[in-house]
Amino acid sequence: METINPLPAEVVNGAKLTDARATAGNGQPTAAELSRLTFAKLRDIRVHTQELRNRFARLLNRGSSLE
Repeated sequence: METINPLPAEVVNGAKLTDARATAGNGQPTAAELSRLTFAKLRDIRVHTQELRNRFARLLNRGSSLE
C-alpha cells in the first residue's frame, strides 16, 4: 500500500545575503549590517509562512462543499 503525502517536504533556500564589509575579514558585522540581514530573513520567513497557510487552506477547502 502506497502512502500519499499531501504536503511533501520542500527545501527552502533563504536569500543568501552578504555584506562586503562583513566578509572582508575585519571581524564581526556591524549592528546595521546585522539588522539588514535579520530583516531580510524575517521577510523571507513571513512569505514562506503565508504560502504554507494558503496551501493548508486549499487542502481544507478541497473537501468542503464550497468548492
